Amino acid sequence: MTSQERQAKTIKVLVLCVLCLWAFMSAEPIGLSQAASGTDEPPAFVAWPEKGLGLSIDLAGFKKDIDQVKPDGRRYLSALHHKTGLTVSVSLEKVPTRATAQGCIEQLQLIQKDPSVTHGQDIALNTTAAIPTLEYTLHKFRGVRLEHKHVHACLAQDNVYADIHLSKAHYTTADAPLFQSILKTIRLQPEPSTIIQATLPAPPRTIPIHPPAPPTSKELLEIGNVLYRQNKFAQAIPPYSKALDLETAEPQLDRTLWRALIDHLGMAYVMTGRLKEARALFEQGIQADPAYPIFHYNLACTFAELNELDHAMQSLKIAFRHRKNLNPGDKGMPDPRQNSSFERFMKHETFRNLVNDLTAAKS
Repeated sequence: MTSQERQAKTIKVLVLCVLCLWAFMSAEPIGLSQAASGTDEPPAFVAWPEKGLGLSIDLAGFKKDIDQVKPDGRRYLSALHHKTGLTVSVSLEKVPTRATAQGCIEQLQLIQKDPSVTHGQDIALNTTAAIPTLEYTLHKFRGVRLEHKHVHACLAQDNVYADIHLSKAHYTTADAPLFQSILKTIRLQPEPSTIIQATLPAPPRTIPIHPPAPPTSKELLEIGNVLYRQNKFAQAIPPYSKALDLETAEPQLDRTLWRALIDHLGMAYVMTGRLKEARALFEQGIQADPAYPIFHYNLACTFAELNELDHAMQSLKIAFRHRKNLNPGDKGMPDPRQNSSFERFMKHETFRNLVNDLTAAKS
């Protein structure tokens, strides 16, 4: 077997080390109410703890990721519709004076100048609709087609500005109704059963305008996953690494997605020959989540690539000891006998017996 053939085989089988925890989300053009399986959920109401004016929005079928008041006082909510892959975030901000439609337009114009928008395509600012919007699409990232659609919207009432951001990867024109169905449900209004007295006109004010937020760890994970599926492992490392930095500073991902981030970044290191970094990352994952077997299995793969037999055997033992702690829906532990990382060790009787015993065990 030539070195090129062996390298290709190694890459092919190493991918099997990672249980794919991230699947493409359905782009089926269905309405959000239908996607919610017929549930009759009332609109979500986003308000501050002291109540008062807030935002009513139909989030039927969505799962909230973040729901909090930021340190700067802004009210923030982020939610994902798993069926369609549509992400919605809402930010509410109180200002000292009256909020106006012109203030919303000025904010969208400022966002339009941000590099995160100017690097996109199909940029369109609509200031004549009932809700002003700014939309754009990121068609590609480093040569990989993403079709990541973004829509920023703004509402103003009394002394409150509401910024809404909708986004979806793998966007097609059939997805347009998804965005419109959300925008049509948005209202700024008093909280149910709460009466707000009319406010008197206030003098002109200068509103604080915030530039668009940088990509979240979930968005960076998605970008990395697209590159990873294209076997562009070197290009996947930067977004994965940035996502990990964000998670280290302020965790936002759930356990399954965090595990996927560690798995994929570690294996991207392995695929690109950065074995010491892969080892350090998997050991970091094990320290935080010691009972997750795939971290141990991937570490065993890494030790095998480093030609460290004893360490590889020890990691395999631990991996199979924790085999019951796989993610829900996983199909079971990978078979080391089908992994070319361990091929060099199969001539060792001790290693061969260990692998046969581990794979024969049922628990």
